[in-house]
Amino acid sequence: MSASQNLLVSQLSQNRKKISTPCYVYSLQSVQNNYRDLKVQLGTGLIYSLKANSCLDLLVRCGHVFDDGVEIASIGELNLLPKSESPRYINNPSADKAFIRAAIASKCTLVVDNISQLKLIAEFVGKRPISPLIIRLNPRVLDRFDDAAKTVRRDHFGFDWEDALQALSLCQLHGLAVAGFHAFRGSYGFEKFAFATAKSALQITREFENTLKYPLSLVNLGGGFDPSWRNRAFDFSQYRNLISEFPEHIKVVHESGRAIMGSAGYFVTEVRYVKSIDGQQYGICDGGMAQNFLLAKTESTFKKFQQPVILRNGEPVDSTEEGVSSLLVGTSCNKEDVIGVAKGVGVQPGDLAIFGDCGAYNATYTVAPFLNLPSSKSYLVE
Repeated sequence: MSASQNLLVSQLSQNRKKISTPCYVYSLQSVQNNYRDLKVQLGTGLIYSLKANSCLDLLVRCGHVFDDGVEIASIGELNLLPKSESPRYINNPSADKAFIRAAIASKCTLVVDNISQLKLIAEFVGKRPISPLIIRLNPRVLDRFDDAAKTVRRDHFGFDWEDALQALSLCQLHGLAVAGFHAFRGSYGFEKFAFATAKSALQITREFENTLKYPLSLVNLGGGFDPSWRNRAFDFSQYRNLISEFPEHIKVVHESGRAIMGSAGYFVTEVRYVKSIDGQQYGICDGGMAQNFLLAKTESTFKKFQQPVILRNGEPVDSTEEGVSSLLVGTSCNKEDVIGVAKGVGVQPGDLAIFGDCGAYNATYTVAPFLNLPSSKSYLVE
């Protein structure tokens, strides 16, 4: 087990009666280390994507670390975020007038997705100060400036090139300043597309500045980092050299949720009952897909369930029972509510199942209202 897992096991053993399952446990030190280490490797600013994990207690304790800013996607997130001196970026393709008004009043930087949204923003010119805008570009725009073939799944975000140029013209017409642009290839795409994205962004920077007749101040190259980015064979040194080619007046940033929060969070559930059907053992837990939808792997063609650490009477159980495998299931009436497998362990009532790498999206991307089942508690460890 990792150092953070050992700490978690120790905390659970000492405070079992004070902890209610199902729950999420977040490591403050892991969040801070993940953020700072990735930022150092990139050699750029690093924006935290709030949708990955919006646990208020965690944000209060770790918010000061995200000094390059936080990306917000809803009014709910905007209202949730503790006040801070760090920049706040609003990025939502469907942001309506009310959301835009709230963002401007809160002195946030708006990431503009389409012409109609830009026209809504223009209605506030002269009424309230508007921070310089960020123009979001569709990934296909990046391909326009790179001859190499790309295999990127099409998405509906941002401007195509013609509309991006129109957006710049509208900004000039209405007196809206443009800070820069935002480009994103998609989740888990950083390692594959990082160099191509940065090279295209260099050319787009020149095109934007030539059109606007003034320098940009920020270029966001997106994220798409694997949570286990430290173990990937990516040449960060060469990447930093490429990033250094951007003009000095431009702050280059990336953004991330998974790489910062993923390995810093754990999902913990207790086995209530144990039964066997045709030789297959099942551990029926007090938490399942209603509290952690991603563990159920419903969106995977070939399901490979995560194997948790099993904690019994305060001690980890060795996976030494040959031929034994316990499927861990949740409390819903959905046959897909299988969240993990304990290989080599015959689970028992009262066992705790601790799932790692559950800090990003596991709590937020979940069907919590299903059956009115209880939501998970959240706890913090140092």
